[in-house]
Amino acid sequence: MYVAILGAGRVGLSLASRLLESGSEVVAIDSDKGKADLLNEAVGKICILGDGASLSVLEDAGLSRVDVFIATTRQDHINLIVCQIAKEKYNVQTTVSVLNQQDNEKLFELAGIDVVADVPRLVIGEIETGLAPLLVEEV
Repeated sequence: MYVAILGAGRVGLSLASRLLESGSEVVAIDSDKGKADLLNEAVGKICILGDGASLSVLEDAGLSRVDVFIATTRQDHINLIVCQIAKEKYNVQTTVSVLNQQDNEKLFELAGIDVVADVPRLVIGEIETGLAPLLVEEV
């Protein structure tokens, strides 16, 4: 499976590492040289330095043969636009995006993004799960 990841921050780096360990071919894209360098040092030279919304950068990343595109930036509008480009222009089978602002959820749904990871909801869920034993009243 060939996976492209937009964003070389903590989420992108963790995903790249796990996907590579599972045998997937991975390319990452980030416009921040520091993040790109850290990812390249951690998992090998897989990160392209450039604007992920640039068609030439997406071409360099080989989006025409990507099976899964994952957008992990902190900017919902970038995640949404680049997922749409991946799906519409490059016919990527599966698009995945982090969602940073819950009020943008409907836009991602309307755009047909296949998997949307709602960061605030996931964090709240983890906290609630961790606190659940403390909140149970003794009878």
